[in-house]
Amino acid sequence: MNSLIDTLPIAAIALLLLVALCAVAEFAGRWRRRGGDGGETNYAASAAVSLLALMISFTFSVSLNRYDARRDLVVEEAAAIGMVWQRAKLLREPTRSTVETTLRAYIDRRLDYFQQDRLTDRTRPSDGASRAMRLRLWSVADELNASGTQPLTTRALIDALTRMDDAAARRESMAREHIPLMVIDLLIVFSLIAAAILGYTGAVHGRVTRAANWAFFLLVTLSIMLVLDLDRPRTGLVIVSQLPMKELEAIMDAPEPVIALER
Repeated sequence: MNSLIDTLPIAAIALLLLVALCAVAEFAGRWRRRGGDGGETNYAASAAVSLLALMISFTFSVSLNRYDARRDLVVEEAAAIGMVWQRAKLLREPTRSTVETTLRAYIDRRLDYFQQDRLTDRTRPSDGASRAMRLRLWSVADELNASGTQPLTTRALIDALTRMDDAAARRESMAREHIPLMVIDLLIVFSLIAAAILGYTGAVHGRVTRAANWAFFLLVTLSIMLVLDLDRPRTGLVIVSQLPMKELEAIMDAPEPVIALER
């Protein structure tokens, strides 16, 4: 069963977390006011906030690195497909048209696969439709290799297809890589414990710092939501751009320019 972290929208998680933090702090403050002073606890609040900041910075760094890796892999796959496209121009008809038509359909399929409205991809299967298209291109290369026609062009096409296969596998694997749910769950638990300590500390001698605590809880919530947003490449405010693939598709669909040669 998927965690609620994976199934709920980010806005819903943010609202629940903010309400929980405020409620825990309020409960801890009332508990201390009922029990009396209980001694100085500012050191515990400082330590809790420092530990929480360390945890958030660590998870933010992990999510940002994975976001950068996903973005780089989009460029890598687009470059690999473009290489196959350019080398297909050296083939003779009707093989050239077959390869070009398959590549156009392949890009459409990859855009659909990586733009569908999914929160996370931990258990998502690989893109079987695009794999079938790559196998179709490999069958064309096998036929060219068996016929012995255009051996240099065939070798160049095989090299480009190998690179395209590698880019596709790496990109799908990275799409399924997310911050472990245990880390996110512990981050939320640490946030709740820190909220309890702040609420308990702020209730010294009946002095309540609700406004400052709530402002801090809002910052904590926004920070955690940014981590989750970076970790979800398809939805939210921070989405991995598919512009390199779209630009390549536009180049493929554009008419080839006619170059007049001077005599």
